[in-house]
Amino acid sequence: MRTPPSPVMPRARTRGLVIERLADETLVYDRRRHRAHCLNPAATLVWACCDGRTTVAATAARLERALTLAPHETLVWAALDQLARARLLAEQPAAVAVPSRRELIRRLGLGAAAAVLLPVVESIVSPTAAQAASCFTATQCGTLSPGQCTGQPICGSTTDCCVQRGQRCSAKKC
Repeated sequence: MRTPPSPVMPRARTRGLVIERLADETLVYDRRRHRAHCLNPAATLVWACCDGRTTVAATAARLERALTLAPHETLVWAALDQLARARLLAEQPAAVAVPSRRELIRRLGLGAAAAVLLPVVESIVSPTAAQAASCFTATQCGTLSPGQCTGQPICGSTTDCCVQRGQRCSAKKC
């Protein structure tokens, strides 16, 4: 009896991303969604295998060689689930029930030290440029469209913020 072939990995997204590889992790900034993601070494390796040609089994074998983890396809599926939730894949992987991190550690017999090798994708919302500004001048506030005045403080004032008034933004007491 032949075993069915291992499913092929989905493709990773490349458009609209800023990618920075560091020694122990990969930082990915999604410009469309203003979200920053940090991929640990295991998640980075799985994401790198998302080329639409590499199989899940081959990716599991790469994880085993690179990180001395058991070659378990469940680890790959867990990483794919996290990458899909972070919207870092161009296409959705096949639906597979993925156990929790705690269940993976128990199922694979990993100790606490080895558990840090499991794939992890940490995500945070990143502020837009307007939200990241420390303050606006009253003139800058007046030039913003209504959706852009988000309560940022007015430079030099201890009481005024840039808020929406009707169809425009203006400085007003916070």
